[in-house]
Amino acid sequence: MIQQFFIEQGEWAWLILGLLLLVLELLAPGTMFLWFGLAALIVGILGFFFELSWQHAFILFGLLSLVSVIAGRYILKRTASTASDKPLLNARAQALVGQVYILDAPIENGQGRVKVNDSYWRVAGPDVAAGQKVRVIGSNGTVLDVVPL
Repeated sequence: MIQQFFIEQGEWAWLILGLLLLVLELLAPGTMFLWFGLAALIVGILGFFFELSWQHAFILFGLLSLVSVIAGRYILKRTASTASDKPLLNARAQALVGQVYILDAPIENGQGRVKVNDSYWRVAGPDVAAGQKVRVIGSNGTVLDVVPL
């Protein structure tokens, strides 16, 4: 059925596929569908200038997809900035390492709670009474590892 659609519609099928992939790119994270959409559009445009059989069009689409994915990765790698002025932006727990906080809830059986700004964090460490100061020495997911001061 799909093969028949590409045979009947020719270059228009490739243009439609390319546009659908580009719309899908807008809805999906990353740049996965961008390169395939561009390859399909190129095949569609070339179909207006050269008479391509559906077999040749599919082979050309595969080759152009491969080339565009490789070129896209190369371009993105060269233009991506690796340095950030906020390297711990998405690693909030790591950003808290070394900080001192007052326990909001006592650490009992290895579990407690501290208030950090306007949020509460679970903590793990030796038993300590509420109101005591603790230093964050690490994290395990969203649980902060602490030691009493």
